[in-house]
Order: sequence, then structure tokens, then C-alpha cells
Amino acid sequence: MDGLGVLRRRPEAPDPGRPAVVLVHGAMDRAASFGRTMRRLGDLDVSAYDRRGYATSLDAGTAVTLDEQAADLMAIAEWTGAPTVVVVGHSFGGTVAMRAAESDPRRLVGLGAFESPVPTLATYRSDGADLALDAAEAGGPPAAAEAFYRLVVGDATWDRLRAADRDARLAEGDQLVAELLDLRRPSGTPDLSRVQLPVVVGAGGASHEGWKASAVELAERLPHAFYVEIAGAGHGAHLSHPDEFARYVQRCVDAAT
Repeated sequence: MDGLGVLRRRPEAPDPGRPAVVLVHGAMDRAASFGRTMRRLGDLDVSAYDRRGYATSLDAGTAVTLDEQAADLMAIAEWTGAPTVVVVGHSFGGTVAMRAAESDPRRLVGLGAFESPVPTLATYRSDGADLALDAAEAGGPPAAAEAFYRLVVGDATWDRLRAADRDARLAEGDQLVAELLDLRRPSGTPDLSRVQLPVVVGAGGASHEGWKASAVELAERLPHAFYVEIAGAGHGAHLSHPDEFARYVQRCVDAAT
């Protein structure tokens, strides 16, 4: 869709009264990581897309600002053809979702934000962004991508990647650096007071305490939100706990309807 790679799973007889769901991945992730979650949502019309600059959307260029990211999300929401849409974002994907709801709420009726970074929160943690941007200063965007990926998945996983897969990840460094730099600008963070949709803020019960604290604060700061935890899960709950993450997505739909 306009250069963006999209995955979609639809029931044979969708309920026209239920919203479609669009899943938005985080930094250095991709739509395919939601595959197991999507298979567990068989009664919903669910799409996930590779954000600009990642995976199958690598050749679509770089989205430099959060506004550009939100515009891509709304284009996907309209592409579904559904009259109403719930957006569930993991990590930075939730930040994109909140900007879309703040600035252009057409079609959107509810949100999910799972451990999503918002720099205006008192509990915001920038460790990963700082590490990646420091690496970028020394070795450019590819170095930022490697440093961030090693932080998220560990050195052993990075070292096991095939050369072609490693090169693909390094090529995503331009987008990673662009969005991390934008998070440092006042315009690169959502205005929470303008997010007037119901939001289910999620976190992993086994996540870093700082991530959980930020999720709790985010739920308190948003006008219409509540907080849920996925017991035993860490930041990558959509990968490690697909059943529970699918139930989290369902709660986002229920809250919207």
C-alpha cells in the first residue's frame, strides 16, 4: 500500500459492527512479529504493516517526524475500508498511534499502547535511545542499528544472524536514528491531553520496573485510559506470550466498543 508492506487476516464473515484492528510495531521490529497474535484473533479483521524504513517498507524511504508516521498509519487505516478502526501499538508503535489519535482521529475509535515511550512523562527512560544515538555519532546509522538490536535481543542473537539478515537490520539504521532524534524534539511526542479516545495501556509483568512505571503514569495522564499487565511477560510480549497479547488486543477492541 503506497510502498508499505501490509499483512492482513480477515474472517470469512466479518461482523460489520466490530472495528478493524491495525497493529503497529516498534523500533527495529516488523509486522511479521505480530503473526502469532494475528492468528489468535480469527474473529477480527486485523492488519499489521511494516513502518516506513523497516523490513518490506525499507525502500519507501525514511519517515523523519512523528507526524509522517501518523500519516502512514492513517493511510493504512483508510486502506482497510473499515468504517471504524482500533489501533494497537507496541513500544514506539503506540507513540505513533497516540499522535494519530491526537491530530487526525478519522475512523479511529480506540487505542492500545504497550510500553510506549513518551518523553514528557516523568518516568520516561531513554537508555536505549541514548545508546543508539551515541553509537550513531561514532559510526553512523548502521552502528546505531547494531547497538539497539544487541540491546533488545542480546549479543548472542545478533551474532547468530546470517550475513544477509544482519545487512537488512543495519539498513534500518536510518529510520531508527530519525525516529529517536524526533523523540527528543517537543514536536516528536504526543500531546496526551488531546488523545480523547479510550486507551488500554499495557505492560509486561516481568518488564523492567521503569517501563512499567512509565506505562502506569501514561494511563494516569491520558484522559480516558486504564492500565493492564500481562503476567510473566517482558517488553516483547507479542512474541513470547501471543495468547495473552491477543487477549490484550481484544480488550482494546472491547474498550472501544
